[in-house]
Amino acid sequence: MAETPQRAVPPQTMQISSWQQAERNAARWMRHWGYADATARPGGPDSGVDVRATGALGQVKYQAAQVGRPELQRFVGARPYGSTAQLIFFTGSDYASTAVAYAQEWNIALFRYGLDGTMTPVNDTARRIHRSCAPPVPTAVRNPETAGAQTFWRRNWRVVAGVCLLMAPLGSIGDEKTYTGPLALDVLKFVGILLTCWSLGAFLIAARAGVRINLQIRPFRVAIAARSGAAPAAAVGRTRAPRPALDRATGASATQRDGLVAEAAGLLRAGSKQHHVDKILRERGVGFMERGRILNEAKVLNRRP
Repeated sequence: MAETPQRAVPPQTMQISSWQQAERNAARWMRHWGYADATARPGGPDSGVDVRATGALGQVKYQAAQVGRPELQRFVGARPYGSTAQLIFFTGSDYASTAVAYAQEWNIALFRYGLDGTMTPVNDTARRIHRSCAPPVPTAVRNPETAGAQTFWRRNWRVVAGVCLLMAPLGSIGDEKTYTGPLALDVLKFVGILLTCWSLGAFLIAARAGVRINLQIRPFRVAIAARSGAAPAAAVGRTRAPRPALDRATGASATQRDGLVAEAAGLLRAGSKQHHVDKILRERGVGFMERGRILNEAKVLNRRP
C-alpha cells in the first residue's frame, strides 16, 4: 500500500496543559502547513512572536480571556521591519468581533486550538492555510522580462488612458463632421468635449495615484478618500450636508489608521529609524501630514507603561 505523504497527515493529538505545550503544538501545526523550519522557543524573550519560521510568524495565547483587537495590533507591530511573513495567531479561547475584522484587514490567520491539540481555523486566511497545508507557490515560471512588462502596463494603463483623454479634444479641432456651425454651437461642442475628456482623464490619473473620488447623491458634496489598503486621506469639498454625516464618512477608515499607528510603534520599538518608518508609510500612499500624525501617535504609544 502506498505510503501517505507526511504533510497530508495531521499532527497527533497531545494534551495542552501549559503555555509551553501550546507553543510547541502551534509549531507542529505550522510545520504541517508547510513551514518546515517552524520552531517554538518557550521561555525566550517576549517580543510578541512565539513561533518563527521562514515565511511565517506565530503568536500563541494560553488564556481563558477572549482575544481582542489590541493583541493583534501588538502582533502586527512585532513583525520585523520590511518583513512580508504570514502572521498566524493561536488561542485556546475565542476572538472578539473587532479582532476578526482587524485580522481581515491585515491578512492575519486566526486559529483556535483545543486541549487535545487539534486546530480549528476561524477566518478565511486560516481556512486557506489549513486547506492547502503549504504556502502558496507559483504554478509556472514566467519570463522575467514578460512579467515585468505585464506588471508595468497593469499598474500604469490608467495613466496612459488618462493622458490620451486629456489630448483627445485637441485632435477634434477642425473636424468638419463634428463642427458644422454656427460658431457659437461649435464652441459649445468643443467645451463639452473638453470637459468630458478632461474629467475622465483626471479621474483615471487620480485613481492610479491612489485616490478614490466618492460622488454622493446629496447636493454639493464631494469626498476624496484613500484607496483601500492605504491610509485615509482628508475629505475635501463643499457641503451643505449636516456635519455628523461628514464625520461618519471621514471616520470610516479609523480601523486602518489604528493599525498603521500600531505597526509604526512596533517598528520604532524594534530599532527602526523614524525616516525608515516614514518611507514605509509613504509607499503605502499615506500623505505627508498624516504620516507626521501617525509617527507622533506611535511615539506616544511607545512611551505608555
